[in-house]
Amino acid sequence: MTVQPRSRMRPTVPALLAAAMLLTGCLAPGGSAETERTICRELRADLPTYSRRDTPETLAAGARFVEVFAAVCGG
Repeated sequence: MTVQPRSRMRPTVPALLAAAMLLTGCLAPGGSAETERTICRELRADLPTYSRRDTPETLAAGARFVEVFAAVCGG
């Protein structure tokens, strides 16, 4: 049996929040419009900014966050 190396990247709070929202959205459809607006407002505040010093890993994480945000909030 071979052991797979563990990733050193830990999920960020916004990524965990987005994942929780997606899972909750699948389980409990029909949330209020106000709840959806609040969630998107909070996620929008955490949209990534980029720097020349970003690593490929941080760029990939930022791209994933933007992709989830677009899927959840429509852009």
